[in-house]
Amino acid sequence: MNTHTPLFALAVTVALIAAAPVHAAGYEYSSDDQFNLERIGVTETLHETLDGSGFAIAVFDGEIDIEHVDLSAKTKAFYPYPGAYWEPDPHGTHVAGIAGASANGVGIAGVAPGVRVYGYSFFDGDDWVADDGGRKALGHVRLMNALGANIVAINMSYGPQRAGDVFMPKEVYFLDNYTDEAVIVRAAGNDGVRLKRESYRHAAPENLGHILIVGSVDENNQISSFSNQAGNACFGKSNDCEFDSKLRNYFIVAPGAGILSDYPGQSLAHGSGTSMAAPHVTGAVALVAQNAADKNTPLTPTQLASIIKESAIDLGKPGADTVYGWGLLNVPAALGPVGGTVILTSDTVTAKTGQTTTRETVFRDWGYSSMSVSSRSLLSGLVVFDAYGRPFEANTAAFVAEHEPALSQRGLDILGLVSQRKTVDLDNGDTAMLAWNATGLDGETSSALRMVTGGTEISIGIGAPALFLSDVPSANRAAAPQRFSQIMFSSLGEASGLFGEAVSIGAGTKLTDRLSGHAFAMTQEEFDTGLSGLAITDPLAESRGDATFAAVGLSYRLNENWTAGGSYAVLRERGSVAGMVSDGALSLGEEALTQFQGVNLTGALGGTWSLAAFYTRATIDSAGTESSLFEPADNWGGDHYGLMLDAENLFHESSLLRFSLVKPLQITSGTMSLRVPVGREFDGSVNYEKRSASFDGSAMPLEAGVTYLAETGYGTFGITLDLVDTNVNGAGETGASIGAGFSFAF
Repeated sequence: MNTHTPLFALAVTVALIAAAPVHAAGYEYSSDDQFNLERIGVTETLHETLDGSGFAIAVFDGEIDIEHVDLSAKTKAFYPYPGAYWEPDPHGTHVAGIAGASANGVGIAGVAPGVRVYGYSFFDGDDWVADDGGRKALGHVRLMNALGANIVAINMSYGPQRAGDVFMPKEVYFLDNYTDEAVIVRAAGNDGVRLKRESYRHAAPENLGHILIVGSVDENNQISSFSNQAGNACFGKSNDCEFDSKLRNYFIVAPGAGILSDYPGQSLAHGSGTSMAAPHVTGAVALVAQNAADKNTPLTPTQLASIIKESAIDLGKPGADTVYGWGLLNVPAALGPVGGTVILTSDTVTAKTGQTTTRETVFRDWGYSSMSVSSRSLLSGLVVFDAYGRPFEANTAAFVAEHEPALSQRGLDILGLVSQRKTVDLDNGDTAMLAWNATGLDGETSSALRMVTGGTEISIGIGAPALFLSDVPSANRAAAPQRFSQIMFSSLGEASGLFGEAVSIGAGTKLTDRLSGHAFAMTQEEFDTGLSGLAITDPLAESRGDATFAAVGLSYRLNENWTAGGSYAVLRERGSVAGMVSDGALSLGEEALTQFQGVNLTGALGGTWSLAAFYTRATIDSAGTESSLFEPADNWGGDHYGLMLDAENLFHESSLLRFSLVKPLQITSGTMSLRVPVGREFDGSVNYEKRSASFDGSAMPLEAGVTYLAETGYGTFGITLDLVDTNVNGAGETGASIGAGFSFAF
């Protein structure tokens, strides 16, 4: 080792020993010999695509052996200070190898083997020679960068000998002149103590954000016995400061014990110290810079340093603590999204230093019964941007949630009727009235009031429509809801899921001996965007939606048993489109209007059986997608049809058996158009691809259900079976659900 004046010390505690020939085979990426790379996530596979090429680092240290096989042809030596340079320095060579040794099949591989190395000699054969503290060398780095050197980090594995000091007196006052030049990577020192305050009278977060102080951890990721620790001191006039000015906010750790690296004379040797930990971080900065450049994302030194810190593996107490600071260097995490991700719809992307966002967009599958356009194909290649403006391809498949068909859910909801409790049960021949409440499978209570008087029917419901629009097994004439209301609710398809806690009213009255009028309306004051089923939304968004459905119709009695009718209905939504909840960048529309035109046929098949058949055509328009990737829905069209076959009192008095066969509402015409962000330019311009897809009605979804409800003297029981096929014309997915419920009366 060299000897130096008492003012300065190399941040190394164990002399470089056991030198081995550099040509010995089997060192590169060896889990035994280069365990340090493995612990920070650097692998040979990573280096196949990312090795620091196109960028450079500066090593302020002793003279580097530029003839070493791992460093030759990539290393330049600079001597900004006069001195007696007799032979290459072991310390400087060792540090340079850890950061940037070439992966050439011999020796070792550095953290960034493709990086260029600029060595600045601060020590000669006898002493410290940088009598200006390094200003001249920093000025030369600035000059080299002006000439295109792309030096992104400067490694400083030295410091004062006074225990706990990292910087020389007033050194930070000139380091802050290079905030926009390169990341300053400083070894924390080897006194085994907590860092002391660094006198500084300016704003550290603004001026010193490019500084990283590096401590050492052992093979168990415990702070090395020799390593200085982050401490609770400040950059400032006193130790009373905000977190952003505390030294632990600039502190990170890396492997620093028993590190194998290059040694003068075509050799390798092991060394320990924070001197060895620091160049791991220096090399990692080059990898992050190259990765960002590949993504057309320019990063400032402060942003590079922030990414390294925020992506670290947290050690010790949560957060940036007084021992490990931000934690252990984690290269793969630094190359991934940092600070959350967002989908952009603007023309440009800007990065904010230290910006942190936790809003992550989640995609939920577009149900087959509402869309025959694949969300995965439309959104393939979509990129999201992290807090530093770096684009990353979104794995939309990982965000796809299972979709539950509406009919199957309604079938299970109906089982809530077994808990029915009647509060009014009146039928005196002229007027019939029935009021009841029931608790659904979700634990929510629904209530209904129905009245029949003369030729007029009125019903009011509060709660889940699937419950209060169901036939109650009872002899009371008011037990059966209006068939018109049932058909209209069914026409909503998956949009019926919006009305979880709705208020509804239905009415029907005779206009002539054969003609009757009907009305049905529901309103849902508020639903959140986290409801299950079909959704494209940000789960942390505060958005809420509401929906109103209104329908009118006329029916004409063809004969004593059969009635034909027509209907018109509108669904107004805010926060969803046809029941598809969406917001933000993936909003299908802030507001939507769906219009339904339908026909129906109802009648009796004898004294026990009755039939209801219906067909509905829907058109959908939306508005208010200025901040979305999607264009508004424009005259999307779909249809919905089916039949319900009922048998009353077939097996038991006060029982109902229902068979249903339904083709859910499916959008079959229209075009979905959107802009998909697929990358960015260096100036921040976002690259978009315009995509469109027409809806395809060839897929034929089908849902079939069987429900049986019976009211006995001992209570009520029910059973339901639902079968689903997403495409009976081809290779569709199939599913089934079965449920049973019992309620005992005492």
